[in-house]
Amino acid sequence: MKNKESIYAVITGDVVDSSKVDRAYRDLLIDTLKEAFSLAGTLTRKKNCSVSFDIYRGDSFQGVITDPSFALLTSLVIRSSLRKAQPESSTISWDARTAIGVGPIDYLPDEVSEGDGEAYRRSGPLLDKMKTEQRLIVNTPWDEVNKELSVQSALLDAIIAKWSPNQAEIVLELIEGKSRKTIGREFGISQAAVHYRVKGAGWHAVKKFLDRYQFIIRKQLKT
Repeated sequence: MKNKESIYAVITGDVVDSSKVDRAYRDLLIDTLKEAFSLAGTLTRKKNCSVSFDIYRGDSFQGVITDPSFALLTSLVIRSSLRKAQPESSTISWDARTAIGVGPIDYLPDEVSEGDGEAYRRSGPLLDKMKTEQRLIVNTPWDEVNKELSVQSALLDAIIAKWSPNQAEIVLELIEGKSRKTIGREFGISQAAVHYRVKGAGWHAVKKFLDRYQFIIRKQLKT
């Protein structure tokens, strides 16, 4: 565990309209969340970053990321996993609201949802204040960063809202670092079909935001 002056990210979230999810799909929903947390941990572990999550109240979750520059990536893994797993018969779009708080942590027990510190206080209360159409919000100790991320988060929300399960699946594959050739072979589709899904998912813009987020957070951490 890092000392309390280190900067972490806390993600607090919940599943959108979870009360409307068919009871037959409740297990699938929870399993999807757990798999997303595991994938985020695997991806960030390669970068010397640790990710830990708790699920509480059935549809809510909270996690700690030891390197805050990977918080947006983690949020994207969660949301794209839900969009990918959405059953064809579902009458609602599977998605999650995620509030990312960046800052020090004063207390970090094994049950991460019981922790405390600035990162927690920047995350949890934000989720409760989210507007109906919002799905992502980021709050850091740096005002200029918050202003920039507010605009970019709204644009990302607009992109994700249009994803089909197939497009979300492609995004997950790209996040894992797979080439388009590999994706086409694994899915049994042509490169033209891969290109169509990648373009439809707005991956170019999504990747730009991921890279920009990491750059500005890491820049702030160095100052």
